[in-house]
Amino acid sequence: MVENIEDFQKLNIRVKDIPQDHRIDVFIGTLKDNIQHEDHISEPDSLEKTFRLARKIERNIIATRKPTTHNYKDGSLVDPGLPQPTRLTPQ
Repeated sequence: MVENIEDFQKLNIRVKDIPQDHRIDVFIGTLKDNIQHEDHISEPDSLEKTFRLARKIERNIIATRKPTTHNYKDGSLVDPGLPQPTRLTPQ
């Protein structure tokens, strides 16, 4: 997210003729869909507010993700929310 904002700010410095609300819309359009939707609904009125809101939304999404554990035996990721396979024996 930080790289996205920095890249946009670099481009924004070069552009003079685009109104603020169009710049906000363009930036929101560069975000991932789930962040884009929430940011747009909030109707931020400045680029700085849009940047802060996008960072906050991303942090919330990361915080609410289910943790996955790493199975070091076979290198796979195990999601505790999914049913785990049962090993069958010859009996």
